[in-house]
Amino acid sequence: MLNKINKFFLKNKTNKYLIMGGFSFFLIKGLIWLGIFVFAGFNLIN
Repeated sequence: MLNKINKFFLKNKTNKYLIMGGFSFFLIKGLIWLGIFVFAGFNLIN
């Protein structure tokens, strides 16, 4: 079933770039939030 989904989405380059762009956007967003929480946590400890 996962193979069918991959073939459907990766049929043309536009869908491929859209999926990769969404993944990288949420990855960077998550890393930024992680940095904010770590920074706030260290400030609360001190």
